[in-house]
Amino acid sequence: MKRPLLPAFLWLALALLGPLAHAHVGSPHVVFEGRAGTVPVRVVVRQPDVVPGLAAISVRVLEGDARRVLVLPLHWTTDRAGAPRPDVAEPVPGETNLFSAALWFMARGAYGVEVRVDGPGGGSVFVPVNSVAYERRPMPPGLGVLLAGLGLLLVAGVIGIVAAAAREATLPGGRVPGRGRTLASLAAGILALGLVGLALAGGRRWWDSEDAQHVRRNLFRQFTHDLEVRPDPQGAQLQMTITDPRRRESQYRLVPDHGKLVHQFLVAEDAPAGTGVPTLVHLHPVPQKSQVYVATLPSLPAGTYRVFTDLTHESGGTQTLTNSVVIPAGVAVGRPSDPDDSVAPAVATPGNPTPIGDGLTMEFSPGVVRPGDVSVLRLRVRKSDGSPAILEPYLRMLGHAVVMRSDGSVFAHVHPAGTLSMSAARRFAVRSGGEGLGRETDANCGDLEAVPPEVAAALGRTGEVQFPYVFPQSGTYWVWVQVRVDGKIRTAGFRVEVPESAALARRR
Repeated sequence: MKRPLLPAFLWLALALLGPLAHAHVGSPHVVFEGRAGTVPVRVVVRQPDVVPGLAAISVRVLEGDARRVLVLPLHWTTDRAGAPRPDVAEPVPGETNLFSAALWFMARGAYGVEVRVDGPGGGSVFVPVNSVAYERRPMPPGLGVLLAGLGLLLVAGVIGIVAAAAREATLPGGRVPGRGRTLASLAAGILALGLVGLALAGGRRWWDSEDAQHVRRNLFRQFTHDLEVRPDPQGAQLQMTITDPRRRESQYRLVPDHGKLVHQFLVAEDAPAGTGVPTLVHLHPVPQKSQVYVATLPSLPAGTYRVFTDLTHESGGTQTLTNSVVIPAGVAVGRPSDPDDSVAPAVATPGNPTPIGDGLTMEFSPGVVRPGDVSVLRLRVRKSDGSPAILEPYLRMLGHAVVMRSDGSVFAHVHPAGTLSMSAARRFAVRSGGEGLGRETDANCGDLEAVPPEVAAALGRTGEVQFPYVFPQSGTYWVWVQVRVDGKIRTAGFRVEVPESAALARRR
């Protein structure tokens, strides 16, 4: 936010500007679909882009009835004893089993939003949310004019009170002020004007200092890092070195998500003409030395690639690093540094269903697609005879999806449980309720290693998997879906056109 005309109105400005925040890479919505106790729920949290800021939360109970839904924000530095009382999510008029609430995030850092469903089979689930200032918003002209007018009235009132006091405070009733009192009143008014001017100048200096500190220390900045392609006769490597000084702070230590410290995605900048989908590479760089992570590159066309790197921190916070790298022609190809690495070549005209090898096909249905609403991306994998293929665990899930807007402004790594980090949700659950609640949270987040083997096997026999996601804005998106069948990672890419919302079109 830029400098207001009077610092006294800072909190009013923050309260009015909070709802105006925009999206950042990774999408502003955190989506969870799983269970609270045994009750299936879908939770959507719209993260604030300013701090303090309001997070909008919706909870839909997918089966059964809920007597009450409670939401509670738990900051990563506090326990339940230091938390406020839970807020009651109100039923949404005209909807069945849909509840909404708005929570203030007053501090920076990671929050775990506990969603508790009261009713038969009810329970709790934790949805991790980042609370960081992504935006520095300009003040709307109308609000600036309003605050300027109020400020001028306040200044005039202060000067008038001081002048009147100097002229008449000790004057007996009924007497008219003489020339001496009038001059004293004028001098007092001039002195008051000077003091008010000094106060305003001091306030402006204070705000400039606070604003500079906000930009330098508090406005979100992704980790600084270097990317380098290192040729090697045994196979070219992509090396990432985290150079950010914050890496030494305990809250920023990396923790595994889906068993990997780092998830890295490369997307070719040159997509095939027409309806094509570009090349996608999914890597899991391994630590080589302190803050250095290396992955062997697969065989790729030379060119420029956008690079998105997902990190989960010990505090429960997450971030997606963005960068680009140029892969030269003729680099040697070696064995993958991680067995779960994969590459999906560019496709000029993706079909639906799409062949994914060995007679298998993947059919994609995005459902109803509207900006800001939950879309359920559904996949069916079939054998050549039309029967369901058996989905095996891939990174502890039935499948993974990658969603990217064609201009790279939106990127998300999506799971059957949504867009949340499984390890971040687990950390909040363990902090709140111990290891037992942590294991329950793993199962609620779709971790196939946290459920009995027979349950995991039954889930995979249908050949189906779905991913809840909120497209934050209109445009062209690419969606890649990855599953494991017969021990091989299979990837298919699809193109989704998200139309402009009717409300936005009317405003334009």
